[in-house]
Amino acid sequence: MEKSFKSLVSLTFGCLALASMPAYAVEKAPEPEQTTRNDAVIFKVHDITPVTQDGVVTGCDYTVTLYNRTAVNFRSFTINMQWNDVVDERFKFDRYMASIMSADEFANQKDLIGEDAPAEPLKTAITVNAFGADKQISIHSHVDTEKCYLMLSDASYTISPCDIARNIDNNAGKALNNKECSQMFQFVSISNPEYFGQFKKLSATDLAAQDKAIELNELSDIDTVINKIVENLGTSDKTLHNIN
Repeated sequence: MEKSFKSLVSLTFGCLALASMPAYAVEKAPEPEQTTRNDAVIFKVHDITPVTQDGVVTGCDYTVTLYNRTAVNFRSFTINMQWNDVVDERFKFDRYMASIMSADEFANQKDLIGEDAPAEPLKTAITVNAFGADKQISIHSHVDTEKCYLMLSDASYTISPCDIARNIDNNAGKALNNKECSQMFQFVSISNPEYFGQFKKLSATDLAAQDKAIELNELSDIDTVINKIVENLGTSDKTLHNIN
């Protein structure tokens, strides 16, 4: 009986000691601080997959996800992205020889060593149509290059052309110049913690509406082309009639 009582006392004090300890294990990790603007179209390049042929990389498949935090409804725009090749620049043969030779030796052998051409930047572009406010879209694309690794770094970009409508039900659009439109966008690179999170989760209804809007916009463009052809045919017929 005495042994059981001592065990009960020890267990009670043990529980009290555990209860008094700070609950470090159950504390929730702080959310990453938002570094993107609330008034921008944020976008990121992800799911970069090298495409190989006979064991050699010939291109890169990639996805661009955009989330429109602005109050602007875009009819269409094109994002032109560029990554400078800082990797190749670090391994130029002429620079290597200059680093291991004296200045006089390098000057004498410069004609034989030659000068490596500057590394070409990686360039690609995507076009987005019918992109409304508070919407998200993911576009799959491809670029012919063996330097897929460059797409993991920061990109410089411009938006051109850019066509917007303040009211999505209003057919009167407003064209912005390149600088004004580019300022409405923000690139999210892999160095940004927000890159690894969801910009916005889309429901099946949103995805269906997004696909429908793109389809209607494409049909509208086709109708415009057809109407223009019919109009031109009518003008030509009238001209021939006047000649006769």
